Amino acid sequence: MRYCKISLKPVKSTSKYQDYQDGEFRKLFGSLKTNPVLAFTRKDFFLQSPFESRGMSISGIQQKLSLKTNQSHELEMTQSGGQYILKPSPEAFLNASENEHCAMLSSRLLGIKTADCGLVSFPDGELVYLTKRFDRKNNRKIHQEDLVQGFGLKSEEKYSQSYEAAGKLIDKMTNGKAAVVLDFFQRVLHAYLIGNDDLHLKNISLQKFSGNTGLYYDRLTPNYDCLFTHAFEHTSTSDALALDLMIDEKESFFSDWYEKFGFYTGYDFTLLGKRLGLREKPVKESIQAFIQKKELIVNMIDCCFMPEDMKKKAVHIVKDRSKALGIE
Repeated sequence: MRYCKISLKPVKSTSKYQDYQDGEFRKLFGSLKTNPVLAFTRKDFFLQSPFESRGMSISGIQQKLSLKTNQSHELEMTQSGGQYILKPSPEAFLNASENEHCAMLSSRLLGIKTADCGLVSFPDGELVYLTKRFDRKNNRKIHQEDLVQGFGLKSEEKYSQSYEAAGKLIDKMTNGKAAVVLDFFQRVLHAYLIGNDDLHLKNISLQKFSGNTGLYYDRLTPNYDCLFTHAFEHTSTSDALALDLMIDEKESFFSDWYEKFGFYTGYDFTLLGKRLGLREKPVKESIQAFIQKKELIVNMIDCCFMPEDMKKKAVHIVKDRSKALGIE
């Protein structure tokens, strides 16, 4: 059975492209005319995207280029008017494209607003991650700010805060919008569940609605840069998350449950929700909903385009973290 390189759902034999559902393809590209095979090679891409690596964050070393659809219905590289971002797998992290695609869909499966994305390919068949830009609408830039900017930090300080501090900043920047703080809480919960230790401050951003010229932000941007980071061959598994969960942990003060088990449990996330001023009921409901959807995520991983050894690691992480979240 063939699975869609956008939705990971079975593709009908009547679909225009054998690896894409027609409806999903139209949603991502606007029509069925766009060619999902790039007209340029991996070598061409890297010649056009010089960059300097900063740190070992996977998302931080992924070279990116902006793309747009031209009159020939090809996806071409562009410096202006870009509609998509293209991110091939770095040599140091093989199959990062397939990994990120599945991780992003697991975010959407859990009800988190997530950036539209899919897999396209270079002419030689190598799969490449592509995501639709959400920082522009009708060729106009949407005002947004990541939490590094929100804290007034430098980019290299993106790991310097805790999720508790980040959530409290979001509360301030949105003038106390509890729904936005709960959205943030669920994204941290998702990162823990899938073993994504790359949810740093630059990967959390706020947006204003069109016409909002006030001080406060309206919502988080769609979720982006999600990865099963612990499923890579040579990544460290010493840290569960990119940031400390609580402010106290900077001084090595952990919850009694963390001290007992040596890892975060559902108790720690319930405590985080409480410290962020969230009501206990939606916090616990979020935790239980994520646990209950474990098998759906496992099935999605089974259908994805990651290599088998990476799939097995991802499944193992999800199952282990689900058990941990069940400890209250």
